[in-house]
Amino acid sequence: MTACTAPRAPSLGADDTVKAAQLLLTDRCLTRQGLTPPRPGQRPPDTAEQSRVSDALFGTGRAELSLTLPGGPEVRQHTDGCLAQAQQRLYGDQERWFRASTTVNNLKSRAPAGERTAYRELRAHAVRTARTILRSAHEKGTNR
Repeated sequence: MTACTAPRAPSLGADDTVKAAQLLLTDRCLTRQGLTPPRPGQRPPDTAEQSRVSDALFGTGRAELSLTLPGGPEVRQHTDGCLAQAQQRLYGDQERWFRASTTVNNLKSRAPAGERTAYRELRAHAVRTARTILRSAHEKGTNR
């Protein structure tokens, strides 16, 4: 196969690009820990294995990040776990992303301008980073 006929990575929209890179990163993290990444349609693992995968993916202990929204609901997230690692890699600043995305996703157009700006900046960073991660994985043939 020549360079002109080599298979190319499929072109994805921004949301799908970030989701695909996040999945790739979390799968790699789980696999490094000797765990099987969950997939729809797979036979579910036993309860103990499900617990290990969940802890590895979402983190354990007290959630380190929290934000109280207007009206009182509190949103929390861990800074450990495979998902947190993927967010840190993609967005460059997990804590800032947590704050901006939680605010914007819950308040929509009522979110403060600074949080909307942070959301756009971090999202653009994530898309660029995700494209680099996916391109590298495709070129190396290591999509998992």
